[in-house]
Amino acid sequence: MAQLDEVKSKYRTALEAMPQQGVQVTHVGMQDDKLYVLAFAPTQEAKNAVWNQVKAIDSTYSDLTLDIRVGSPETELNSAPPQTLATGLAAAFKSDQTPSFGNMLSGLFGQSDPQQKAGLLNSILGSAGPGLLASALPGPLANILKSGGSISPEQAQQIPAESLQNLADHAQKANPSIIDTVSGFYSQHPKVVQALGAGALAMVMSHMKKS
Repeated sequence: MAQLDEVKSKYRTALEAMPQQGVQVTHVGMQDDKLYVLAFAPTQEAKNAVWNQVKAIDSTYSDLTLDIRVGSPETELNSAPPQTLATGLAAAFKSDQTPSFGNMLSGLFGQSDPQQKAGLLNSILGSAGPGLLASALPGPLANILKSGGSISPEQAQQIPAESLQNLADHAQKANPSIIDTVSGFYSQHPKVVQALGAGALAMVMSHMKKS
């Protein structure tokens, strides 16, 4: 925390000037022992202006990763190839710098529509098997799962988002590749991905750039 505050203070004038250029800062935190700033500029000129301010503070900016992109988070997510988005999601789910897989999955499930909820649960069902879901989601759905049936949108809508945290914990322990299954599913629904918290979304976009 002390290191974060110290480096933020160093670049404070540049960070504070970004909104004046119309630059949207979506995340500021430490990553790989550097200050990581994810921001979106309305134009290339605005991006260049920010970089000029940063270089005026420290021409080497060796303690800073300024990930500034022209456009918006929504446009970038919606235009990304599904495989690229899936790679970013998987990295965020596995990172120790983001909330737990179950926590993030619960949040995404809560923002999904009934059709998407059913699609997610049936994807997990195909990877993890009905026994796992039945034990993690007790109640009327357990009988459906044990009989080999699929989950309908109406049934999925009745499942509280909190239950997905327990489900994710069970599924990850039984089959770690479930993260790739979930990442692949939500890569088809970029609008839902926007509901991730700022830190997790920054992690997704950081890895999207590398892939």
